[in-house]
Amino acid sequence: MNIVAIIPAKGNSERLPEKNIYPIWGKPMLYWAIKACQGSKYNIIPWVATDSEKVANIVLQYGAKIYKRDPGLSGPKVYKQAVIRAAASFIINNDSKWSDIFISLQPNSPQVTSQNLDEAIDLLLKYDRDEVFSVDKNLMQNAAFRIFKKDYVFQTDLSTNCGVYVCDLHDVHTIEDINYLEKKGE
Repeated sequence: MNIVAIIPAKGNSERLPEKNIYPIWGKPMLYWAIKACQGSKYNIIPWVATDSEKVANIVLQYGAKIYKRDPGLSGPKVYKQAVIRAAASFIINNDSKWSDIFISLQPNSPQVTSQNLDEAIDLLLKYDRDEVFSVDKNLMQNAAFRIFKKDYVFQTDLSTNCGVYVCDLHDVHTIEDINYLEKKGE
């Protein structure tokens, strides 16, 4: 089964400039999302949705594919799901190696692992959910990832047929977040 992970990585961030390629543990931050895909027991194909040539050049070194993000989908008030829908539509129409499952995978959650993704995909399949998303130990959504069945990625309404995967991952938005994770270790 082929699974597509869409990693939204615009070129700049208001709180931490070039956040998505900012180095953590010796690699650009989005490297860790790509690595999690590549280490999966499933065949997860990582696509990076970006508006930045600099980001595109970096991710190509790590084996991800590029979706050239429309400039209208790069502003600070654009919902991430709009980017995911646009990229999924492009992939379905232009790449023969897509499947029935898509992952929205945040590059600013560098602690995410292949095991996290595999276990969440297993839940989606076992319980026949439309979507499984990551939450922290307090069951609060941490935005690290959302895993969707193909049709649900385009849904504009909420579904009650969803599940959660508990993983305590830290989202990076500031240099303080980087420092915190660097002290914690990989």
